[in-house]
Amino acid sequence: MVNGAQIRAARALLGWDQQLLADRAQIAVRTLSSFEDGSRSPRARVRDAIVTTLINAGIIFSVTDEGVGVFLRSAQSAD
Repeated sequence: MVNGAQIRAARALLGWDQQLLADRAQIAVRTLSSFEDGSRSPRARVRDAIVTTLINAGIIFSVTDEGVGVFLRSAQSAD
């Protein structure tokens, strides 16, 4: 499962602020902010919208026994 730190890292790799991601995922900025800071866990539909938006922008989420990570697909434009 993707966590708030991964979402923040993904945004940083893309050069996106919270408003841009929220607009593209069609969610409220407040909801995104609460997810990123860990104060609230979003509903599955909202989490899926965030993750799908980031994946479509070139983000790869990684979860291993060693930990979690975020990568930007090579040769991908950050818009």
